[in-house]
Amino acid sequence: MNKIFIFLIILLLPVVAFTQPVYILNDSSAATINRYAVLPDRGYTFEKILSDTSLVFIDGDSLQSGDATHFWLKIRINNPFHYAERCSISLNFNLDNALYYFNENTQKWVVSRNGMLSPYIGKRNLNELACVLQGKTENAIYINMDASVLRTFGHAVEPLIKIKKGDYFDRNEHIVWLSWVTSITVLILFFLNNLYIYFGLRDKTVLFYLIAQLGGMFYITAYKRFYGIFFQSPLFTSTVSPNGQLHSFDLTNLLMHGSILLIMYGVVELTRAFLNTRKKLPVMDLALRIGLWVYVLVTVIIVLLNVFVAYLEDYTLLYHNILALLLIAIILSTSVVGYLRKLPASTPFLVANFLPLIFMLGTTLYHVFVSFSETNNSLMPDFSIISQALAFSVALVARTKSVHKNLKAKEIEARQLEFDLKEIGLRQRLIELENQKINVDIRLEKTKNELLEERLELNQRELASTTLYMVQKNELLASLKTQIQELHKLYPDSKHKELKSIESILQSNLYLDGDWRKFKLHFEQVHPHFFENLLAKYPSLTKNEIRLYAYFHINLSTKEIAALLNIDPASVRRAKTRLYKKMAMVEEGDLNDDGK
Repeated sequence: MNKIFIFLIILLLPVVAFTQPVYILNDSSAATINRYAVLPDRGYTFEKILSDTSLVFIDGDSLQSGDATHFWLKIRINNPFHYAERCSISLNFNLDNALYYFNENTQKWVVSRNGMLSPYIGKRNLNELACVLQGKTENAIYINMDASVLRTFGHAVEPLIKIKKGDYFDRNEHIVWLSWVTSITVLILFFLNNLYIYFGLRDKTVLFYLIAQLGGMFYITAYKRFYGIFFQSPLFTSTVSPNGQLHSFDLTNLLMHGSILLIMYGVVELTRAFLNTRKKLPVMDLALRIGLWVYVLVTVIIVLLNVFVAYLEDYTLLYHNILALLLIAIILSTSVVGYLRKLPASTPFLVANFLPLIFMLGTTLYHVFVSFSETNNSLMPDFSIISQALAFSVALVARTKSVHKNLKAKEIEARQLEFDLKEIGLRQRLIELENQKINVDIRLEKTKNELLEERLELNQRELASTTLYMVQKNELLASLKTQIQELHKLYPDSKHKELKSIESILQSNLYLDGDWRKFKLHFEQVHPHFFENLLAKYPSLTKNEIRLYAYFHINLSTKEIAALLNIDPASVRRAKTRLYKKMAMVEEGDLNDDGK
């Protein structure tokens, strides 16, 4: 009985295969195919799939992680139209898929291969398999898909198959290419223009603008997955979502994170440099720096985890984008505060920030709350980056005008400073000339003083010489007088008229005032105003007392004074005592008068 049952099943297998449900192509540009058959791949070649009738495709079966790492899908599509239809088919797993369809023109099976792990073929979209469906007939297509990622998933997943008509797919691709080329062209033009400005001004603000624009070009290229055209992107980590969708972290995702970091860094530093927040808005400057470095740190950690540990993008996307929103809010707040503080060029900068930040906010919110994997056809990032380039260029023009205005003011200030420096130089030159004149006067005065000192020394020598001469002369006269007196004593009876005459002459010469006048003249040259000051202080002094005090003043000895005055030394000492006593009494009287 069992043998008969097995035999009947074998006989009915072709009927079951033949009666597989057929998907009917309609007018929709894109649709989901929910009619298919599944066969675990045991290393079958496509020729074996076509020829071996013992291989059974099970209708609507799911992909079991334990069955195989690859699966064959068989899809029957009825094209009711009279003409052949180009189509594009995508699956939820785009690791390495090969689609086989029959070409009526060549009467051969044609293969279309695509996926992240497939050999590099220079395609942007790695999830599209092209095929041609013949008109007015039922077309059978086979897909060999790589489902090795299911080994870590743990349960069965139904394949998600989508079909797009060729015209619709081509139109979308054309829009993507046109938007990318337009955006990149605009960004490159702005980049080159501002690069020229940077080399002319060496302004850090322009440099940070260039960094942001460079990040924008990288971001758009990665966002639209154009890196796949140039090189094959390695797959770092991957996972399958509960709805059966494959999520992966590859080089494109890595470059997207890196480009966003460049944009955020450029915009934050542009804001700090443009508004000079370090000096003008220190609190906002601190918030910008902390926000930027927190965002950089979190992004680096997320990237490292996704590259080396496991795919976590679905879990971190919400928080990462919220952090980006907070940083954007800080940038916008700083612009508003700068505007309220009336900082230079803050108004155009606020306007320049507003539109691109709105687009960046919209892109972030779209990623968080709508979709991330199907956004590479969205134009919102293009609008965001282009508006940023345009708006910040306008802001930089305003800043350039402000810089030129400041430069003119600085130039006027520099000219004024140059004039002041010249004036200071002239003043210094005048001071130097005056110093030279003073030095000349000092030298002249010094020479004059030296001459005066020489003259004083000469007068002192002459005074000493005159004094000595007078002493010697008086001593000689006194000696002659003494000798004559002795002659009179020896010859008292002799009356010599000549001796009497000589004695009379000697007596008169001893008291001759001519010597005193000569002495006084030399004395006043050495001691100017001496006699005037002495008489002013001691008006009661006699002529002999004045003469005696003068001799005391030049430190003549008692003997020398006695010779000059033709008196004995004892008389000189008595006269000196009387003189100082008289002077002391005058001074004491002056003190008593002051006390009264």
